[in-house]
Amino acid sequence: MSYVSQICKYGGKILLMFALVSLPLPALSENQQVNSSAEFELQTQISDRDGKIIELLVAIALSQSSQVREAKAAMGWSAFTDVLTVELSPSQTTTNYNLPEILSESERSFGISITIDPIRLLNVINELPIRQARWHETKQQKRLAVIQYYLAYLQAQQATKIAAYRMQQITPTVGKTERIASVNSQVTVAQPVSLANPEYVAAATEMLNTNARERLALEELAACIGLSSQATLRLINELK
Repeated sequence: MSYVSQICKYGGKILLMFALVSLPLPALSENQQVNSSAEFELQTQISDRDGKIIELLVAIALSQSSQVREAKAAMGWSAFTDVLTVELSPSQTTTNYNLPEILSESERSFGISITIDPIRLLNVINELPIRQARWHETKQQKRLAVIQYYLAYLQAQQATKIAAYRMQQITPTVGKTERIASVNSQVTVAQPVSLANPEYVAAATEMLNTNARERLALEELAACIGLSSQATLRLINELK
């Protein structure tokens, strides 16, 4: 009986140890799930990096914009085209020597006459501040347009990420998979078993809509800057 009691005593301790060791495992698994879901972070404010991207895109847009260049040229020599009048008058002079060796000699020359209209000159001088103000206004409008289109693209990009995350939560984790393409990335989700699931239909529709809005926002930003969508996207990704 003593051996049996000792076996029961040590056996109970062994079982208790196994029970204690096995207790933290579900908690650890639960923490891992929380951490994996916490990795999905959303942008809540415009970062300094976004500000640098905006400044670079604005600089490119100002150099590419025909409206900005026309407004700047209006302050240069093109503003004085109606003020100055330049005329070229060719002339030919013939000299008669009445000599056997040389009868006559001809010489050609050009005359230049410059005429300045004082009334038009005063009008141009008075309009220079207005032309300069129009140039600054055109630059500010282009800058505002770039900022608006960039922020719209930023919001559309985040909406695509949210839609992709919801799609991953709704679709099953087993079975075949399909790839839903975004402008910047591709999200792999499980292939649905049936289209009868209204939650899946809503998530898929939202996923398509967000991808379309992101693509359209990128195209509008690229058109505002004066670059192709591929070059614009490459430039943004290099700065992020």
